[in-house]
Amino acid sequence: MATRNENPAPFLAVHPGMMIKPELDERGISQKEFAKILGTQPSHLSEVLNGKRPLTTELAVKIENAIGLPAKILLSAQTQYELESTVEDNQHETVALTIPVRDRNLLQELVRKFGWACVF
Repeated sequence: MATRNENPAPFLAVHPGMMIKPELDERGISQKEFAKILGTQPSHLSEVLNGKRPLTTELAVKIENAIGLPAKILLSAQTQYELESTVEDNQHETVALTIPVRDRNLLQELVRKFGWACVF
């Protein structure tokens, strides 16, 4: 039985493009090449990866199919980013997330890459 942490550690939400970009770099895939794989315009993908455009559900699913980053995690990051962007005076909140066990290794890797404070 899993235990629930009543005091989760805070983290800053990042645009999902900041999660996708390093994956492409590590795999040696150019943005132009990736846009072709996804069937989208390179300029559109560039705007998503640079946080100038929100990640849509359709594109998140295509990314999951192409490189295995779970669409649920990418879309959750997009939602958290949008919520945090609307918080007055940039007040940061502690956010509790429930991550399926099968995605826990990916979450640990994202925590390491982005320096999030996280309690498992």
